[in-house]
Amino acid sequence: MKPPRRDERSAPRGPQAMGDLVAGLMARSGYAQVQSADALQEAWAKAAGEEVAAHSRAGNVNRGKLEVWVENSAISQAISFQKREILKQLQNILPDRRIEEIRIKVGRIN
Repeated sequence: MKPPRRDERSAPRGPQAMGDLVAGLMARSGYAQVQSADALQEAWAKAAGEEVAAHSRAGNVNRGKLEVWVENSAISQAISFQKREILKQLQNILPDRRIEEIRIKVGRIN
């Protein structure tokens, strides 16, 4: 009988860099996503203005489309009028997010 072959994936590894350990822990715990969502909401408040941001919430970015939830159709219309300017500001604030479009949805924001 042959002894079981040791798989390379289960082989013991040497010490890891502290930054790699912390990054892995953050990814597994979901902390990076929360931090990312907070950064997106802050960018939304800066780009849209405090008054609009008080009645809206930035959602997810999926395939370059930012989903924005608003309290009512009046806020939706206000954003629609400023959409190009808001989009340019978001692209400047968060260039790595590659936001190409804003989709507005009416619903609960909290």
